[in-house]
Amino acid sequence: MIAIIDGDVLCYMSCYNSWESILTEIGRWTDEQKIYTLNEDGDKVLVLTPEQERKYLEKSWNTFQIKLQDLLDSVYCTEYLMAVKGSNNYRNLLYSDYKMNRHVKPDKQNMFVPLLRKLAVAQGMAVPSDGCEADDLMRIWAIQAKEAGDDYIICTIDKDLKCIEGKHYLMHIGKKEEDRLITIDHDEALKHYYQQLLKGDPTDNIPGVPRIGNKKAESLLKNCITEHEMQEVVVGAYIEFYDDAWKDYFLSNAKMIHLQRYHGDYFKASEWPILVELL
Repeated sequence: MIAIIDGDVLCYMSCYNSWESILTEIGRWTDEQKIYTLNEDGDKVLVLTPEQERKYLEKSWNTFQIKLQDLLDSVYCTEYLMAVKGSNNYRNLLYSDYKMNRHVKPDKQNMFVPLLRKLAVAQGMAVPSDGCEADDLMRIWAIQAKEAGDDYIICTIDKDLKCIEGKHYLMHIGKKEEDRLITIDHDEALKHYYQQLLKGDPTDNIPGVPRIGNKKAESLLKNCITEHEMQEVVVGAYIEFYDDAWKDYFLSNAKMIHLQRYHGDYFKASEWPILVELL
């Protein structure tokens, strides 16, 4: 079995304790102590001494390697594919406010996470998702594994990846081991995707249809049997709320939420019969 790993989650988990130690060591972030610079993504990060950087980067990298092996042992895998954030995610080019909700407080921008990504890539342990997102690579790999007849398991905490059918291992901190392994069947994966289109994703700053949350999205789709029926429900909800502006809101959200099935796979309105009729 192949473990398909969300490397961004693993990097964050490996750096978290080190970052908390640094914030404690320097007195955390205060209005009086505005010592920061901008990283490659334009986020504010604290400025540390070279000694501090070296000390905590080494600690984080050692933790990363230990956590990776622990993860592989937990899912009984010796083979793995790991995706990490790359450059030029097309979503950022289409929507400048994509994921802006994650960049509010400078002391939350752990400077070691991007460094661990680079180390993992340099060591041949991870693949950067250049031009797309780590989630896209993970879905592409899962589909390729299925087509090749290889068993796989998705390792992440990201709810977006529940649109991928198969085994999932939940990497949430503090989650009981017996609750970590779940299996998502084909119908569950489809419904999750269409629920995401309805409710959007506040974490990524994707609006969806206002006033539609988890329960209402589930309710709207519960009687749908075919994928075409789900598509009609989703489009109907956008038309009902946004009226004449529904096309712009729907297409924007769909392009953000759609995870690629193969490289260069972007949302296509032509795959939805209801959109072919209306657009």
